[in-house]
Amino acid sequence: MKPKKNILFDLDGTLLPMDINEFEKAYFMGLCGCMIDRIDPKDLYKHIWGGTKQMVLNTGPKTNMEVFRDYFNNNTSLDYDECEPIFLDFYANEFQNCVNACKVTNLSKEIVSTLQEKGYTVAIATNPIFPQIATYSRLNWLHIDPESLPLVTTFENSHSAKPNPAYYKEVCESLKVAPEDCIMIGNDVAEDGIAKKLGMEVMLIEDCLLNKDNLPTDDFQMGSLKDLLEWAKSLPEVK
Repeated sequence: MKPKKNILFDLDGTLLPMDINEFEKAYFMGLCGCMIDRIDPKDLYKHIWGGTKQMVLNTGPKTNMEVFRDYFNNNTSLDYDECEPIFLDFYANEFQNCVNACKVTNLSKEIVSTLQEKGYTVAIATNPIFPQIATYSRLNWLHIDPESLPLVTTFENSHSAKPNPAYYKEVCESLKVAPEDCIMIGNDVAEDGIAKKLGMEVMLIEDCLLNKDNLPTDDFQMGSLKDLLEWAKSLPEVK
């Protein structure tokens, strides 16, 4: 059987192993600290999640960034455009400390490089609820060059978010490929597993597996990052 040429990777908990609770704790402590003179931390926390929910519900034509900005402006006394320089400074500086909540591994770069060298199209299909600077930072922690990839989904270039199937449809449209020609590799049974409904093959990484709704996993290939590297090495070259 002809191998599927397009390999889509989730980032957090997949290529970037992490304790999601520790990561979120470090993230919100840092972000709220940067904004504490403008908004109560509890309110900022609430509105970050409120804006995230709107991004998940988004189906366009606005980008996730525009949807989040509208929610932020409509639900706080602040102006997003005025706060954006503070957010970007946070991601360039304090956010980098969130790497301490991650288990950075050389396996991820080796997996990506192995697939690229064999001719596979590798894209990062991470939930696009972060700005580019935050997503590129997390790839850089893994020593994976974002510029070597045809697509890295961020809230600037996406019009929906996981687990909305519209997100995966847009990924395929951006890459100009059919879902049936893609393999989605993630760690969240709900958010990544939903890609199977579009016709994608789905592989789940068990190292940081998330399955809060106890969904069945019988239909998915499962294994560790180490297993994934061996799988990548076993694949034939493609043209």
